[in-house]
Amino acid sequence: MVPNVSVIIPAAGLSLRMKADKRKPYLLIGEKPIVFHTLEKFSRLQTIKEIILVVNKEDVSSVTEKWSDTLKSYKVSKIVPGGERRQDSVYQGLCQIHPDTEIVLIHDAVRPMISSNVIEAVIKEVKASGAAIVATPMKSTVKKIDQNLNIIKTVPRHDLWMAQTPQGFKRDIIIKAYGKIMNTNIEFTDDAAVVENEGYPIKIVSGSDDNIKITTREDLQLAESLLAS
Repeated sequence: MVPNVSVIIPAAGLSLRMKADKRKPYLLIGEKPIVFHTLEKFSRLQTIKEIILVVNKEDVSSVTEKWSDTLKSYKVSKIVPGGERRQDSVYQGLCQIHPDTEIVLIHDAVRPMISSNVIEAVIKEVKASGAAIVATPMKSTVKKIDQNLNIIKTVPRHDLWMAQTPQGFKRDIIIKAYGKIMNTNIEFTDDAAVVENEGYPIKIVSGSDDNIKITTREDLQLAESLLAS
């Protein structure tokens, strides 16, 4: 049986490192904003029934007025104001998912290079085991240092992986995990960490180095090259 899948796309960050005149999700690659390229990858899949787009609260009106019809064509059912932290924004999205949702995927708005095959692999793994994220093996040598930038030791990399998105979870697991952390001051850098905090096991789905998160101008240029090819 094919599960009902909802996708949450957090796009509410301040984009300070990009130093552009607009937030990263709205910068253009070709003739389309980055977030449109990302939404397109998910909206193609029949298993995905809805997409919740979480934007900065200052952008809700402008995004709705400018792109409402286009976003509907990408299966965006709701445009939700985000919070101060990423986890606050994701939680706002979780509060809006359809009651029939069985699996929730969470994916960075500025990762437009994700492939349909990887998205489907995450959905399949979540259906089987409850929770799964995309990641790639660590390739660089990792050094642990002290406060004076002296190397303490070389960290073995054979069991280190670099987390990406999408990160997927059965509905009950992610809602319960987020419910436990929303009244704390602990900051979580990804959704897997929130679920790990509750003691749930999470599987890895092998991803691609092309699935970059656009953070800098150099990342934007690389994404443009990858999409062009």
